[in-house]
Amino acid sequence: MQGLTVTQAYKRGMSLSKALKAEPAKVRLTMLAELERLVRHVNATRTFQTQTDLQDAVEDICELFPSLKLEEVLIAFKQIRQGRFDLYGNFTTNVLIDCIRNYEMQNTVAMREQEHVDKKKQHVETAAIDWQRLKRDLDAEGLLKTPRKVLDRTFIPYPNDKADAATQEQHKQQGEEKGTAQAQREGDTDQQTR
Repeated sequence: MQGLTVTQAYKRGMSLSKALKAEPAKVRLTMLAELERLVRHVNATRTFQTQTDLQDAVEDICELFPSLKLEEVLIAFKQIRQGRFDLYGNFTTNVLIDCIRNYEMQNTVAMREQEHVDKKKQHVETAAIDWQRLKRDLDAEGLLKTPRKVLDRTFIPYPNDKADAATQEQHKQQGEEKGTAQAQREGDTDQQTR
């Protein structure tokens, strides 16, 4: 903790939520010891009279500031001891939380915003694909096939359209002629095999 700056605590520290998941007993004990030291230093023994009062304050800090680093909380305690935050009246849990909130607004929020701006500045290069060129190349190589059968529009009958009705009649006649021609060929092949 000695010689640790606010920036180093932010960059190297572990958030309270992570620290509590990894080592809950050690984190709470460390915070409790530092809070006891702070309470003795600011002479707040009337408001924090029992161990339960201190434990409740630690629990409140853990609940209200889960994203704050453990090292930052300890630095906030140190700055309160050094008199960097104005303390008026009784030093209670609410005053302690206000002091930590002020520390967060002065230091942590500014560093988070700067970190966000720095991440935005990072230029991510992505490959742009020329889909039309890729389609032409695949078509030229014969690797791209049409996904469905393309229908000839002349075979779709529209009963209300006279031109389509005439075309449909032509197709029927051509089909009948092909059918009779095919039947004659089959008949010729049957006669040749006999």
